[in-house]
Amino acid sequence: MTLEAVAQEAGLYRKYINRTWSSKAELVRDALFDDVITFESPDLGDLRSDLRAVVTHHVDLTLRPDFLRGLPAITAEFRLQPALFQDTLRRHVEPPVAAMAEVFERAVARGEINSVPNPRVVVSTISGAIQQISLLGLLGRDDLISHALAMLLDGLVEPAQ
Repeated sequence: MTLEAVAQEAGLYRKYINRTWSSKAELVRDALFDDVITFESPDLGDLRSDLRAVVTHHVDLTLRPDFLRGLPAITAEFRLQPALFQDTLRRHVEPPVAAMAEVFERAVARGEINSVPNPRVVVSTISGAIQQISLLGLLGRDDLISHALAMLLDGLVEPAQ
């Protein structure tokens, strides 16, 4: 699809598209990841509930058909455009990392875990698994949430002793 076609489909002038996004890859990235900017970590009172809320939000974003269709192409584009990739990390990966850090900090304060695991490593591990399982259609939504939660609680987060 061309930028001209995107503008026409959206009912916008091409000039607006060109002023807002410097490339088609940037426009696609923003369309795919826009919802991630508002990633939240509600305090539900315990680590399992907090993690389930974050994982559920992540799974729901990932399972969107447009996201699954666009993810392989934009991932390949990131390899060709390092500046776009770095901007994507800042704008769309850091919010889930910050949300996960909040969950872990609350769990430490409640005595549920002894220390905060590296939230960037945890989010990357869980995101990769969720995305790959979703792309391959291996699990439905509820099973995927349970699987990701089990990965977190049984493998990536060490409970307090």
